[in-house]
Amino acid sequence: MGMRGQAATEYLIILSVVVIIALIVVGVLGAFPAISGTVTRQQSEAYWQNAEIGIMPNYRLSGSTAELTVKNNKGFAIRLTGIKFDGRGDVAGSAVLLSPGSSVDMMVQGILLCTAGQQFGHAVSIMYEDQVTGRQFTFTGATQLTGTCQ
Repeated sequence: MGMRGQAATEYLIILSVVVIIALIVVGVLGAFPAISGTVTRQQSEAYWQNAEIGIMPNYRLSGSTAELTVKNNKGFAIRLTGIKFDGRGDVAGSAVLLSPGSSVDMMVQGILLCTAGQQFGHAVSIMYEDQVTGRQFTFTGATQLTGTCQ
């Protein structure tokens, strides 16, 4: 009769270990947006602020307009030549020269980006020219730019 109690206790211990492991797995997957598929505004801001060509956390999307502060996080001067959201759009005005560590306020207009009050998530590509070599590059972020439309 004592064996039945021991088996039940072992069963409960094994069950609790399985539940704890499952909770750890869910927590870890939730911490990596590429695996879980969801990116919060805070995760997006953290990624983009430190990306090769950064977008500072004060970005704002409203209807067909995106207002961004773009920062050169590279160690050399670049000339911004374009910004695209999901493959659409461009920089308003002429190309902008950015020295290492400097930033500039930019505006992208003319494409429907979001509807007021709704969540958005866009793949962003930034085209630039290396001022030393003259070569053209496109930096596409590994994380979407996300937030709530204003």
